[in-house]
Amino acid sequence: METVAEYGYSYLLLPPHLLLRDLAADLVTVQQITGRIAGERLPWYRVTGGLAALMAKTLCNLQQPRLARDWWITAQHAADASRDLDLGLWIRGEQLVHGLYEGRPTAILRRKADRAVGTGPDVAYRGLLHVRTVRAQLLALDGAGDEAAAELRECEEIFRQLPASVTGEVRSVAGWAEDRLRYTEAWVHAHTGDRDRLDAAVERAREVLPGDDPRVRVQLDLLRAAGHVRAGDTTEGVRHAHAVYEAQPDEHRTVMVTSLARQVADAVPPQSRHEPLVAGYRELLASGSSERRAIT
Repeated sequence: METVAEYGYSYLLLPPHLLLRDLAADLVTVQQITGRIAGERLPWYRVTGGLAALMAKTLCNLQQPRLARDWWITAQHAADASRDLDLGLWIRGEQLVHGLYEGRPTAILRRKADRAVGTGPDVAYRGLLHVRTVRAQLLALDGAGDEAAAELRECEEIFRQLPASVTGEVRSVAGWAEDRLRYTEAWVHAHTGDRDRLDAAVERAREVLPGDDPRVRVQLDLLRAAGHVRAGDTTEGVRHAHAVYEAQPDEHRTVMVTSLARQVADAVPPQSRHEPLVAGYRELLASGSSERRAIT
């Protein structure tokens, strides 16, 4: 599992197109080893599940959801074969997250989240918390603010029960540190219009995050910008989003970053969409999408 653990760190720092090559090579190696083993395979199923999930996530970041689909299936099958309940829930949570940012129907994603929670264990698992935070985001996106707030409270309780080895790991995608909880909180408040709580959640998340994080800090800034636009501060929200997205290197303009950038534009009220500031921001988003298509 050392290779999987190492990728948990590099996933957050490396551009997706660089990560893809190494993941592909290691997955081939692991599949060859697994095919030759005559004895106990459970540890290798765990390795396959972790690597396949990271491959799926990387392909999603490169705007290749169709290719990612097969790797999500491989990851889930391997996790189920390994009998690692936490890994299986974590993979389901990751797939739900990417479905959320890819704009898949929230009704379908909520059913999947409900099913995962309903059939999951009663004990506090990182994977269970992951699924429930996505469910809180989906509820907020659907306008169910009270339900989203209740789900957030449940997430806080699960988080308090997790071991420090999980909640203290902020530099790996395999950890579940406080920044992820505050990110969920920021998402909920950005969609329910509570600007003060949104700002507080973003600031706390930024305090926890490493200073060299190349993407999540930008995502938080875009979440805050979208929340401010929804709260009526269109000018400052769009101006902030424009500055943040323009400064983001193209190799780190992943699907999640670009999806949040578009949420800012979508939040602008109809009567303001032809203002020069907003039009300029939309042009920036359009040019960024063209560059991504050229690269991928």
